[in-house]
Amino acid sequence: MKKSKIWIRICVHLLVCTTFGVHSSEFGDAVTDDITSISLLKQNIPKDYKIPVTYIPKEVGGMCWVTLNVFHLELSLRGLADKFGNISSNKYNISILIEMLKETRYHMKNLEVITSDFECHYRDEKWQTGHYFQFVEDFLNTARWNRDPPEECDPPPCPTTTKASETTITAQYPTSGKEPLRFLPEVVERSLLSLLVIPIAAIVVLFVWKVKSRSNQHQSDELKSVEGGLFTGTEESLAPPLDDISEKNRLNIIEAV
Repeated sequence: MKKSKIWIRICVHLLVCTTFGVHSSEFGDAVTDDITSISLLKQNIPKDYKIPVTYIPKEVGGMCWVTLNVFHLELSLRGLADKFGNISSNKYNISILIEMLKETRYHMKNLEVITSDFECHYRDEKWQTGHYFQFVEDFLNTARWNRDPPEECDPPPCPTTTKASETTITAQYPTSGKEPLRFLPEVVERSLLSLLVIPIAAIVVLFVWKVKSRSNQHQSDELKSVEGGLFTGTEESLAPPLDDISEKNRLNIIEAV
């Protein structure tokens, strides 16, 4: 009995040591692979290249930070991998990181529900190469030590962006009565107004001249009619009446007889 118990203990210890050794080697290989891939990607991709990413900060995600970022980070890496050709070393190194994220995501529960609960807290940004892969490395290290992520997460209240959006809209489209909305620069408006003054002044001068010319013509017509009446009147006063002439002729004839 004692010998059998001893052999059982020996087998158990061997099994435990073998299992621990296998997991340790896998863990070591994974750490080596992701560190090597990240360092190579940092060297090969330009430093000023901006990579789009959707993420949630640690202070918002808390214990659910890994769960909340695994899916969107995988999508971001897939989009980055599509930028390179099939035989590119960058695409190969990115595929290693994607496989690690897929393995992490495979062991998570209620991922879709938790992600939708925190939807209003996600941020869309574009990071330069160094900042981006520092985030990837931080994520993998956190996921490696957090092998039992929580199945439920309580999201904080959604941030209020109403006031900020109203301020932006007011700044772009002022509605107060203090300053009118200008469609043209002030200099252009003044020049257009000065150009409008010239034709308006010409129209006013033409109208005044027309009125004066009509009044002058009317006065000249009245003078002509008055002069014509006076002239005919004098002629009539100078000419003696016909009856008087005939009477004088008659008297002359009588005296001659």
